[in-house]
Amino acid sequence: MAPESVDVEKAVLAAIAGDRYLLEKVLDEGFHPQLLHHPAARMIAENLAGLREQTISAIDLLILRARLEDDERFSPQVREYFESMSHIRAPRMDQLLSYIDLLKDRQARERLLKLGTALESYAKERQPGQGSFSEVAAGAVQELLDIQRQRMRKQLRPVGDLIRSIVSESKQRPKGQKILLGYSLAPFERLTQLLSGLRPGFYYGLAGAPRRGKTNLALHLASHIAQNHHIPVLFYSWEQTRRVLSARLLAKESGINPTTMLTEDIESASGGLERLAKGLSGIHRYDREVFVLEGTRKDTVDRIRAAAYNLMHDFRTDSVALFLDYLQKVPLAHPPSDVRARIDEISTGLADLSLELNCPVLAISSIDKEGCRLDEDPGPDVELDELLTRARPTMHHCTGSGDIEYDLDVAMILSKDWAATLEFAELLRTKFTAETPGGIPKIDILNLNIDKNRDAPDEAGQAVQYAFFIRENKFVEVDFKSEDESRGDFRGFARAQEIFDFLMSRGDIPVRATMGVR
Repeated sequence: MAPESVDVEKAVLAAIAGDRYLLEKVLDEGFHPQLLHHPAARMIAENLAGLREQTISAIDLLILRARLEDDERFSPQVREYFESMSHIRAPRMDQLLSYIDLLKDRQARERLLKLGTALESYAKERQPGQGSFSEVAAGAVQELLDIQRQRMRKQLRPVGDLIRSIVSESKQRPKGQKILLGYSLAPFERLTQLLSGLRPGFYYGLAGAPRRGKTNLALHLASHIAQNHHIPVLFYSWEQTRRVLSARLLAKESGINPTTMLTEDIESASGGLERLAKGLSGIHRYDREVFVLEGTRKDTVDRIRAAAYNLMHDFRTDSVALFLDYLQKVPLAHPPSDVRARIDEISTGLADLSLELNCPVLAISSIDKEGCRLDEDPGPDVELDELLTRARPTMHHCTGSGDIEYDLDVAMILSKDWAATLEFAELLRTKFTAETPGGIPKIDILNLNIDKNRDAPDEAGQAVQYAFFIRENKFVEVDFKSEDESRGDFRGFARAQEIFDFLMSRGDIPVRATMGVR
């Protein structure tokens, strides 16, 4: 047995002997004692598998040693191996899963070699009692199928087990209660309803023109999941620094412009201390669960997978959420020269990642020049009815678009509602003046259109409307966007007043700012 094989076996045992979470993880991934060569290693692995079935909350080397001694299995050979194993540095979760794959590969190759030797021997000279050719061939096929089954990462469960589990869970729910299939995005209640939450194993795409707030919306969703469910959230950006993104998160909680936050003395500004305290209090609800990373050329899908596994290990959870800003900049180890093929490979990798980790993966996508043109400023001379019926970008306009839309479980397009924004801006001008403290608020009305929604709940709307506070980088969910609002004869001033009253009632537009103004 090669020394490196012994080291791998010891590293695997060192990890799972001191961490019940890792033990359960590798057993679920198909690890079994027969993958190990050393007799002492097999004995230790068998005892660890037995400990898993007991109702003890923790597993460590002392408990394992006591178990071996009680069973009178702590022989000098086992003692020597145990002591050597206990000095091995335990690998991280991503390394551990790679080691399990190495052990599976080793066992598969050994079994193939043994099968090949037996077939060669039979072909050269048939021995008495070996059976007919058909019997030998059938046995070889069965052995190959068994090798393939054991090599698979996860153990298979028949569909009947899953169906019984679904029915059992359903019976335990209170009558008439409808649960979410994914993570709540509250306070974005309508989007939560439309998507039934951000679902584990689903791949989400968020596309739109530049400066529409895609990154800010994704930061909102990431913070909402972390705050509502206290699971780790990884946010990779190849566009912005960690410092800028962190300032944007604080801005949405405090109402302080992120540029002001990074360049001026916040405390000396009017209301600065109060707003900063409010922002820090809001951030505190999720600041330990959200991890913002600056993407590099090394951060391939495989490296993102490793980071997710290690974070799940640190949090002792099987839950994680991934956000990527943006898809077109995710690096590949060996990128093809064709742009379309490169984007397709990235997208397929992210779709596979969402299934492997059983987590939501949300990737932001840029759109091409044609899509940007559909969402650009129409100018002052365009009639309102033309704005209401204007075409908008779709997932088809994603940069390098090929199979992105086919890979996605949910395709979301963020675009500016030019008609609603103009109506709302006109209303704001009647409520504020340049002398009003803070001036006239800069607010865009944006539509988040759900163009694809796999296994969608039966909901009335397919678009949610948001008020985007530009200075504060803040999204406020307004309502579903009705089909009537896209008709050429729709008059939106009453709707603008409804949005204004709603934002005032929430405190997003302070009441005192409009007092005494015409």
